[in-house]
Amino acid sequence: MLDQVRKLTAAAVLSALAVATPVQADGIMEEPLPRFEDRICPGVLGMEREYAELMVAHLRDNVEMFGLRLAGSEEEGCEPNLVIAFVDDGRGYLQELMQRRSYLFADMDRPDREELVAGDAPYRVWHQVAARTRDGIRVGSRENLTQPPEAGMWQAHSRIYRPVRHDITYALVLIDSAAVEGLTLRQLADFATLQALATEFPDGAEDNPGSMLRLFEGDDTAPESLGPVDAEWLAQLYNGIPNLPASMRLRSVEVATAD
Repeated sequence: MLDQVRKLTAAAVLSALAVATPVQADGIMEEPLPRFEDRICPGVLGMEREYAELMVAHLRDNVEMFGLRLAGSEEEGCEPNLVIAFVDDGRGYLQELMQRRSYLFADMDRPDREELVAGDAPYRVWHQVAARTRDGIRVGSRENLTQPPEAGMWQAHSRIYRPVRHDITYALVLIDSAAVEGLTLRQLADFATLQALATEFPDGAEDNPGSMLRLFEGDDTAPESLGPVDAEWLAQLYNGIPNLPASMRLRSVEVATAD
């Protein structure tokens, strides 16, 4: 598989990243978890065309499997907003970007920027997240401490759902090309699906031997495709309205996967 992956030029990676200004969603457990609401267009960079097309096809199948909407057909083409890029050194590319194009990371807190490049994992995941009202109206970013962003709408008071949702508008999964040796296109596509569609995972998900989250752990425990817990988590995350509190989402997957 390794010899099928081409070197991705810095210009191509910078072009892909330039459209993904990062905005991090609130991590409070009562805030809704980010998820895609817009139509999804998968794209693959840094791989031979034949294999990239096969991988895109599998990504599209995964998106439809979880009930998400696709942007156009494979023949019509679309502007990718879920991108998987195979690069020589994902960490190095992001560090270079932070130095040369710091404005791309202006909306990220310093700890979030540091976490993005920390560690030796052979992959990096970057989500662009936008706050929107229940009805999809964009909520502006906070300019200062005295004038928080506001959006008006009709809504009855409720503790069940929140007035604001968090939409993933762009997801980028960077994978070091040297790390794909021996892996199948399906494994890579399923791993990218899991990482791109979700920003958070239930406690202990990474330790589940059947989870695709273990693909790059190097202990041969990763499955050949999305594991049952992976699939259930994505199913619960994208089930129902988008503005449910995170605690309710996490509780639902705990109930669904309980023995």
